[in-house]
Parts: sequence; C-alpha cells; structure tokens
Amino acid sequence: MLCLMSPLADPIPVTQFRPRREGPEAVIQDIVACQIPELFSTSPDSWTAASVPLGAGIPDLVVVSYNPQVLALATVELSDAQILAYLRAVGKVRIETIARKVRTSEKKLRPRLTYLIEASAIENSSNTFSLSPAWRHILPEIITIEVKVSKWQRAVEQAARNRIFAHLSYVALPAKIAQRIRTQASLGNLGIGLISVSEDGAASVIKKPRRTRPMVWTYYYQLASILARSRQD
Repeated sequence: MLCLMSPLADPIPVTQFRPRREGPEAVIQDIVACQIPELFSTSPDSWTAASVPLGAGIPDLVVVSYNPQVLALATVELSDAQILAYLRAVGKVRIETIARKVRTSEKKLRPRLTYLIEASAIENSSNTFSLSPAWRHILPEIITIEVKVSKWQRAVEQAARNRIFAHLSYVALPAKIAQRIRTQASLGNLGIGLISVSEDGAASVIKKPRRTRPMVWTYYYQLASILARSRQD
C-alpha cells in the first residue's frame, strides 16, 4: 500500500505481510498508516509494515526506526535472531555455550557466527563471542498499533501482548469509542496509548503510551531480520 499525504509529498510505503481483509478495520488501519508521519516522530530511517507474523502474534501495524547496519541481516537465517538475542542477554560467551543454548552443533554454528561477525553484528575476542555495542539498540524504536472498530478490550489485550517486543504500543479506535474509554484504568495500568480516528479521516493520539524496554529479545531480532529482508526486496 502507498499513502500520499499531499500532492507534494512522497508516497509512504507500507509492507503488507498477510492478505488484506477489507472492511471497516482495514479503513481505519489505512487512515492511521497514512498519517504516521503526523502521529509519531519517526526517524528518516523507518519502516512501516502491516500484519507482521511475529511469535504468536500478528500486529496490525508496526512502525520501526532502525540503524542502517541492520540491513546486513538481509541474507542471514531468521533463526539467527536467537543467537543475537542470547548474546544480548548474557554478554560474552564461548561457542560451546551458544551451541547448547540454540541446540545445534559447534560445526553447524561456526559458519553462522562467522557471517554475523562479517555483518559486524557480533564480535569475537579471546575465543568468546559478544554482541556488537551498536546492535544492542539496532532498532531504537518499535511502535505497534492494534486496530478495532468495536471490541476495544480485545485491542487492549493484543496491544499489551505487543509490549514484549515494542517500545510503544497503541490501540486505534473510532473517535466515539476512543473518547469514551480514554480514562479506562486498563490503558494506564498497561501503558497502552490510544489513537482516535474521526469519521472525516483524521487520526490523533489522545493518550500517550508508557515507553518500555523489549522483554523478548528473540522477537526483537526476528523483527530486525524481517525488516532487513523487506528493505532488500
């Protein structure tokens, strides 16, 4: 999908991972996607995608700011995210420990580590491996948005689930519902932001989310790999 905000604006690409299901929710999703530059302070290097399969979930929209080095993951195995996630969590570790963690042999693991070293994602010193400092925050900001037209409780549940890998998590709802639930305790307790979409097609943030640190680093680096592959296409 391409969004065009004005006759002078450049098209905003949205990478679609699952077939679109046309209907009222798709309309709201498109409105929000087309207004992302106005809703959020995204970096010049940012990527927007719809229906990204990630773990057990499929966020409606994901907006990711990334460091260009991440594009080196375009040709690595998606499963290598587990190696990056493990090194993100433990620091320096020997190859035999990594092999046990990812359940593979050292022989099979060595070429995977070599490629990640060549991509500058990991470092090797004194026979131990560690994540390169720049790769600890290779995706400086991950924003997720769940869209619903009526079942707002379900949207909040999904948005809360997304917080395991996202820095900021939102729900987007029709304006009448959004205004009605903006003071719901669940939003504040879970740190979920709220986007209101009016009938005339205007989207606005009426409740800001609480910024959190990703908790499941495997999903974080899987998203990095998915992004890299998408940007290469």
